Amino acid sequence: MKQNTDDYLMGQFQGGDESAFTILVNRHKRDIFNFVLLKIKDRDLASDLTQDVFIKLFNSIEQYQPAGKFKSWLLRIAHNVCIDQFRKKPKAVILSLDDNPDSDNNLSLENRIVDKEANPEIEIEALESRESIQQAMELLPEKQKTALALCQHHGFSYQEIADIEKCPVGTIKSRIHNAMNNVRDYLKEHDLL
Repeated sequence: MKQNTDDYLMGQFQGGDESAFTILVNRHKRDIFNFVLLKIKDRDLASDLTQDVFIKLFNSIEQYQPAGKFKSWLLRIAHNVCIDQFRKKPKAVILSLDDNPDSDNNLSLENRIVDKEANPEIEIEALESRESIQQAMELLPEKQKTALALCQHHGFSYQEIADIEKCPVGTIKSRIHNAMNNVRDYLKEHDLL
């Protein structure tokens, strides 16, 4: 096993090397923060919950089985921490479509929603309506939002999302497909497509 892999570091940490844990935290804290922020939309709370994720990681070290899926496991912990937060405060906002308007991932989502046959003016209008897309995203059911965010913002494959969500790949494909259709329908309903 390579010495710089997450699995190797987890093995070292399981053996008592706390510096390996520090490396893992430093390696993944930004991704976990961004994942939590997408769900929570509150930077301060996202920062607190990110710390909670790593505390849970620290406390559940014995449960980890190296299988080359550390990041999926860590995101599952983050997902569960967010769900716990929603149970405490059910009116929390779930997902932000574009915390970074210059991100290629946002263009990717919009390009997938926009009808490729449409004329360029309609496409430009759609790309400029990030706020409308965000509103449409906020109306999606939780499971569709999560699947779409993991796919679009984090670049996970359907299989990786299925591992995180603990459900079949077909279910993830269906959730993402339905989410895209729901966003597209919302935009059409509001004459944005």
